[in-house]
Amino acid sequence: MDTHVTFVLDSSGSMSRIENDTVGGFNTFLDDQQDEPGTATVTLYDFNTTVDQVYEGRETEEAPPLGETYSPSGQTALHDALNTAINETTDFIAGLEDHERPSNVIFVTFTDGKENASETPGDVVRELVERRQEDHGWEFLFVGANQDAALTASSMGMKANRSLDMDHSGEGARNAYRSTSERISRARREGSTGEYTDEDRQKQDESGDS
Repeated sequence: MDTHVTFVLDSSGSMSRIENDTVGGFNTFLDDQQDEPGTATVTLYDFNTTVDQVYEGRETEEAPPLGETYSPSGQTALHDALNTAINETTDFIAGLEDHERPSNVIFVTFTDGKENASETPGDVVRELVERRQEDHGWEFLFVGANQDAALTASSMGMKANRSLDMDHSGEGARNAYRSTSERISRARREGSTGEYTDEDRQKQDESGDS
């Protein structure tokens, strides 16, 4: 089953605390997905005060690993990042031939802070998310630290059970990437990510206790 994953990755200054584990977690995700059946392509956005598309539509085997280009600084323009990523992913998929279009489109947002720097209003993001979910069957996973992830996700039109509170630690980041990779693997095999599990949430609780 062909799948496209768009990653929207926070690189604001507060992410420096978990920089190495964010890099390692993302790169492990790419490695894990190469072992799954079917084809998966990845688009990566990096955002802080500004939004940058790092690459678009790369097969997991060819997607560049995260490295020195990931350098946390600035604030958290989350709404701008999602607005840009959703619209550009829409254009990317529309530009594919019919036989190239993925069966699954999954958005993954990783952030450790609340929106504080966007020009895009929240209701614009919510409308975009809801339309893509309802009209196109896209799925949205939201991983957030230092906030109520379910509340933040819901405010943007995402399903609360597809959000995960991430402990703001190296272990929390690593576990969040593992949990998310498992959700994407499930979608590639079964057609849907499903929700984050009690086990995923327990791992985050244990990360905070260690």
